[in-house]
Amino acid sequence: MREVQQKAQTRGFYAKNLALGLVISVMLLFVVSFFNDSVFGEMFLYDALPHYAHILALSEEDLPFPVEVELDVVEIARPLVRELPREEVIINVNPSGSSGIIGLGDVEVDFSTNYATVEDAVETFTPPPMVNPANLADLRDPVLLQRAMYIVDPRTIFVPSMFDVDAKLAKDLRVNPANLGGDAPVVLIFHTHTTEMFADSNPNDMFTGIVGVGAYLTRLLNEAGIPTMHYYRRFDMVDGQSHILGAYERQEVYIRRILEENPTIEIIIDLHRDGLPETSPRLVTNINGEPTARLMFVNGLSMRNVNGVAVPIEHLPNLHLPTNLAFSLQMQIALNEAHPTLNRRIYLNAFRFSTHFLPKSLFVEVGDQRSTFREATNAMYPLAEALVGVLR
Repeated sequence: MREVQQKAQTRGFYAKNLALGLVISVMLLFVVSFFNDSVFGEMFLYDALPHYAHILALSEEDLPFPVEVELDVVEIARPLVRELPREEVIINVNPSGSSGIIGLGDVEVDFSTNYATVEDAVETFTPPPMVNPANLADLRDPVLLQRAMYIVDPRTIFVPSMFDVDAKLAKDLRVNPANLGGDAPVVLIFHTHTTEMFADSNPNDMFTGIVGVGAYLTRLLNEAGIPTMHYYRRFDMVDGQSHILGAYERQEVYIRRILEENPTIEIIIDLHRDGLPETSPRLVTNINGEPTARLMFVNGLSMRNVNGVAVPIEHLPNLHLPTNLAFSLQMQIALNEAHPTLNRRIYLNAFRFSTHFLPKSLFVEVGDQRSTFREATNAMYPLAEALVGVLR
C-alpha cells in the first residue's frame, strides 16, 4: 500500500511540475514574443530601419487574399469639416478587413550592420549656411548639396544626376487653381502608422497622437483655402493588436481607392512621428516663443547601395521619384528660409515608403516619442505656411 501511495505521490508531483512547466513555458513564449515585437519589431526598426519597404499592389487582385474596401465616413475627415464627433471614431479596427497578415517580407533586416541613427547623423554635422536660393551656386555642387541638405542612409547612395538643383527648384508644383476654395479635396493626409504617440498622449485616444496632429494640419490647410481630406484608418493594427510590419502593404489598396474616388487630389502627405534612442538630443526648437517639434522630410530612393554601386530595387518602382525629390527640396528650402532651426536634413533611404502614389507626395516626420503633443501641433503652423507657399 505504501508503495502504491508513493507512486501516486510521484505521479502527482510530476503532473504538478509538468503543468507548472507548461505554464512557465507559455509565459516565457509570451514574454519572448512581446520582447521581440516591441524591441525588434518596433524599437529596432525605429532606430535602424525607420520605415520599411513594401511590395507593389496595384489592385485588390495583387493581394494574397480578398479585401473588401469600404471607406467609412467615420474614417475620413472630409474637406472643410473641422472635426468628427469623437464618439463616432472607430478606434480598434482591423484595417485589412481580414484575419490574414500580409507583408511579413516587407522588412529586410541586416543584423550584422551597425547602422547609424538619423539623429546621430544630424547632430555630428552642422550644415553650412548655404541652404537658400541666394546660395544656389553653392548648391549646384553635389558635395555641398548633399552635406547641406541630405542625410544619406548607408543602405542607399547619393547619385548626383538625380539631384539637379536647378531642375528641382524650377519644377512647378502649384495646384490647379480651379480646385482651390471648393469642396473637392486637393490634399490627402494619412498615417501609415496611426498608433504613433507622443510623450503626453493618451494611448486610448488616437487624436492625442500623430492622428491628432494630422487633424490639426488638415484644419489649417482648409482654413487657408486648400481643401484637404484626412484619412486615419489604422494600417498598423491587425485584429485589434499593434502590428507595424506590413502597414505599407495594407494601406496600398485603400489609398489607391481614395485617389480613384477623388481625382482632384494632387498632393498626399504621410505624417509620422519619429522614434529615436532616449539618449539622443530632443527634437525641439523655438518658433515665435513656442516650443516646436522639429520636422524631417523623408525620400525613399528605391535604390540600394551595393558596394558603392546604385542598384535599383526592382520590386519597389517609383515613377514619381523625380517630382518627389523636387517637392521635398522646395519645402526644405522654404522652411529653412522662414525658420532655420526647424527642419532636420532630408533623410534618403533605400526603400520606397508611401511616396509612389502621386508625383507630389510628401513623407514628414514630426518630432519623436519624447515630443509633446503641443510641440507637434505647433510645428503644423510653419509646415502649413510652407505648403501654401509651394502649392499656391
